[in-house]
Amino acid sequence: MSFVVLLLFIILLIVSFGSFSNRFLGSRFMSGSVITKVFAGYLTILLVAGIVSLMVPVEDTIKGKYLTDKQLAENDRLNNDIYHTVESGKIEEAEGLTKKESWDFPFDEKSLDIRAMDNSMVFIEKDKSLVGKVEVTHYSTYSYIDNIDITDRFESPDIELSRDTLKIFPRDPLNIKLVKYKNAFPFTQFSEDEEQFTSGYGMMEGLDFIYIIVPADTEVSGGGYVIN
Repeated sequence: MSFVVLLLFIILLIVSFGSFSNRFLGSRFMSGSVITKVFAGYLTILLVAGIVSLMVPVEDTIKGKYLTDKQLAENDRLNNDIYHTVESGKIEEAEGLTKKESWDFPFDEKSLDIRAMDNSMVFIEKDKSLVGKVEVTHYSTYSYIDNIDITDRFESPDIELSRDTLKIFPRDPLNIKLVKYKNAFPFTQFSEDEEQFTSGYGMMEGLDFIYIIVPADTEVSGGGYVIN
């Protein structure tokens, strides 16, 4: 609905309601005290505002997943334990991690130089069963802003393997515009929705892990922590 059509509809609605009020309510309200007239006008504004709020379109938005305070507390607890779990080589058993993206690179070199230009933590595991390739996986913990989960808004870094050099490139900055929608004032003035709408816990960007698995006889250098 265009702005002009919406404006015309509002004017028509006000005129129609005014005509209705004069015909059926005029003798009771309009002839009363000033307080009565103000109250009648206030009810009219609330009615119009409530109807219009339901008609305003919401376009080009993505609905976020709301995290409760209990979920946030649990995420914080998992974040405190996650480093030890990853360092022990049990990343697949780690709770609270999201697997973002995986890469498989053919590899027949004797050494691997890791050049990390991203702020992710890099861990390297040597696997006797892995032959002829390098496996790379990007994991992250939860990210949120004002209790809204934004984990999937953060993309994985670009990763390239050239001969014996693995490069982890920095990611582009993420620009997030947070828009909150709530019920219109006529429906919240006597409820606690207003307080809930303004509450929040700020922004928390999750931890990023780049987990690299290489053949057991590979000599690893550069950035990263070899767990075995």
